Amino acid sequence: MLRQGRGHIVVISSVQGRISIPYRSAYAASKHATQAYFDCLRAELEEHHIPVTVISPGYIRTNLSVNAVTGDGSKYGGETELSRNGSVHAITIDPNPGCN
Repeated sequence: MLRQGRGHIVVISSVQGRISIPYRSAYAASKHATQAYFDCLRAELEEHHIPVTVISPGYIRTNLSVNAVTGDGSKYGGETELSRNGSVHAITIDPNPGCN
């Protein structure tokens, strides 16, 4: 890009790079690092007129929540039932995982 004098870097991150939620510390840290790295790269490439864009979508339905664990390794998530078109019918998550 520097040799060509043009280009555009686009990165997909997550809103958790800016706003974190409980029990997602490693994920949030990795997304924060992604955000910070590309913020720095944007500043470094500004003089070369090469833009850097970080796209940070909000919630995207994945198994991340279902497969999450707490600090002691116990399961955090719950069960999600999806219809054939992908819409969520029901979700069950323990609001106080690990608490008795």
